[in-house]
Amino acid sequence: MKRLVVMVAVFALAGGAWAFACDKDKAADVQAASTVTEGKEVVLTGYLTDSYCGAKNAHASGKACAIKCMKNGAKVQLLVDQTLYTLEKVDSPESKLGAKVTVTGLLDESTKTILVQSIEKAKKA
Repeated sequence: MKRLVVMVAVFALAGGAWAFACDKDKAADVQAASTVTEGKEVVLTGYLTDSYCGAKNAHASGKACAIKCMKNGAKVQLLVDQTLYTLEKVDSPESKLGAKVTVTGLLDESTKTILVQSIEKAKKA
């Protein structure tokens, strides 16, 4: 019985150390993930979507699917005139899915990636 308790304790300690190491790696990945350090300042208006479904979810009825895809690892994208831009540094995009938005940020034209400075619901004209 003591042997079983010792084995469980050893596995628990080893598992805890491994889990901590994984979190540390994820934090490093998040810091290294930003690929846009300079670019052209842009203000674009379009619809938020996800990188899995793209233009198919760039409307109000695609909101639920886009949220599900983002929870499964899809990136946030902006559809503007049939062009998709990947967005970096987006806080709570779920609240803005399904509505027309205006994104301000730095655009890396070679990768079509925007480092987001702000996202606001677009004003109706």
